[in-house]
Amino acid sequence: MRLILSFSLLAFAVSACTDFPELDAVVSEQAKRADYPTLVAIDGILSRANDAQITPATIGSLQSRIAHLRARAAHLKRPVIDQTTRSKLNAAIARHS
Repeated sequence: MRLILSFSLLAFAVSACTDFPELDAVVSEQAKRADYPTLVAIDGILSRANDAQITPATIGSLQSRIAHLRARAAHLKRPVIDQTTRSKLNAAIARHS
């Protein structure tokens, strides 16, 4: 058991050192030469996130979508087979059992 574990760990360690040239080729030369991104203070990001972006039109659109999704959910909760068909199927099952 120890031998298998040792070889497994050795195989894993060797495979972790492998180069992946197809992944290195994905980054363009322009991207490699580009400057690092500029760091931005989080306060500016948070202030824009807290801006009121919801308008009465947005609320109306969301309420309409909510109503549509609720109607769709109610439709999906209905039985797939109506009672008449279910009775016929149960009768056929009883005849062949």
